[in-house]
Amino acid sequence: MTIIIGILIILCGIFLALTKPKLLYFVMVFFAGWYSVFIEIGFAVTAYRLVVLIFLLCSPIYISLRIRKSTIRLPPSVKYLFVFIYYAAVVTVVAQFFAPESHIAGFTRGEGRWIFQIALLLIDVTPAFLPLLFFTRTEDVITTAKVFVVSTTILCIFGWVQSLAFYLYGTVLFPVFREGMLGGVGQLIAVDMFGTTFHRMRSLGGEPKSFAVTVAVAILLLIVSRIVNPKGFRFRNLLLGFFLASLFASLATSGFFVLFMGLALVVIAPFFVKGLELKTAVKSITAIAVIGIIFLGIVIGSGILSPAVIGEVFLERTIRRLGVAVTMEPWNAAAFSFLAAYPQYSLFGVGMGDVHLYAVEQLVQHAMINPALAWLLPYVRDTVFAPSIGFLRIVSELGIIGLVLFLCAFLGPIRSNLKHRQYIHNARSKRLVLGLSLFAVFILVAVLMRYFHVNYAYITLGLVYFLNREIEAVSRRQYG
Repeated sequence: MTIIIGILIILCGIFLALTKPKLLYFVMVFFAGWYSVFIEIGFAVTAYRLVVLIFLLCSPIYISLRIRKSTIRLPPSVKYLFVFIYYAAVVTVVAQFFAPESHIAGFTRGEGRWIFQIALLLIDVTPAFLPLLFFTRTEDVITTAKVFVVSTTILCIFGWVQSLAFYLYGTVLFPVFREGMLGGVGQLIAVDMFGTTFHRMRSLGGEPKSFAVTVAVAILLLIVSRIVNPKGFRFRNLLLGFFLASLFASLATSGFFVLFMGLALVVIAPFFVKGLELKTAVKSITAIAVIGIIFLGIVIGSGILSPAVIGEVFLERTIRRLGVAVTMEPWNAAAFSFLAAYPQYSLFGVGMGDVHLYAVEQLVQHAMINPALAWLLPYVRDTVFAPSIGFLRIVSELGIIGLVLFLCAFLGPIRSNLKHRQYIHNARSKRLVLGLSLFAVFILVAVLMRYFHVNYAYITLGLVYFLNREIEAVSRRQYG
């Protein structure tokens, strides 16, 4: 039955890709954070990646039948992304001739991992080109943001229903399974800490950290929209409070980390970018602080969580992690130690997906001196791992050159949009460019800190490219 449903969904996706690709694009954005909705084909293909795959297969057909090649216009800044993709593929292919032997079974995890990684890169970057093909007006950018907010709202609703079911009846309404470290399938539902058993909200957003980062991104999107356009989203304050409560209920350090980082950017940005008001940013942050205090007071007062658990999450696992992230997670520590011991690999990297082949000895040493990680020792040589810190992952896989190209791919069009914003006479469009540029910088910084949500970065980059093309077209018409 599952196979039949999967086939029907794929056929519907193909139909939309060939008839209404813009609608399918919004479907893709809607499922960007639904990591627990996937089809198993030997490895999990999430709903988001399934839609991207459909675009990869069907877009050439749609373009050849419906779009004149002369009407396809790419902004000059897209060249940086092409260079990054080409560089990443070449480095990964060349690195295979020098890589240590892999003892990990499975083609996609062993000898064929480099092919799989290049394919994943192409899937990841595809959303950056879709708005250039299918968007026709700037309102489509606003619609994309609204679709993401609606998606996050539904995820949070499911999360609260799931949490209430757990506390009232001890049942799991939306069971979420994932492949464990040891190859088994386990269910994530309850957490024990300081003698307290509680539920970490995750909804259908994957693990709690994945769900939390999605909610944090939605919160920052609402705040940025408020800064540049006070009359933006309807029910913005209500949604902001709902998202914040959901983020706290996840008790995921990654979500708090991304939120704190975004709030810092919101406060700093008005000092460097004209058109942003510090007063509005301070109001938003004050509202977040008040809501957070009220929520924590209710949770602690009702006895759901003890102050010890709150302190562990916010102090030990969040605030201190800001300064010592490399030492807190074994994958980051192993990659960092490897680059420190062999700095020659920092220039070009070791190829996408192959860090585990080089850093396994550092992971063993890290597990040996850390008693809490002793369980890793029997499995480390059969484990595929990569740093969760974005810039560390890019440097270890593609080197400093790869990191510079990655930054150019994002900062190039953002800089161009801010530079040419003066040529826009429509105040609404001008605010949109400013807001999207600020949000894109936030997403870029977030990915450099937490790489596992890179899909948000490429979706945002696609919107930046679209506005980049529209702005430069206006500039050419006015000034030649």
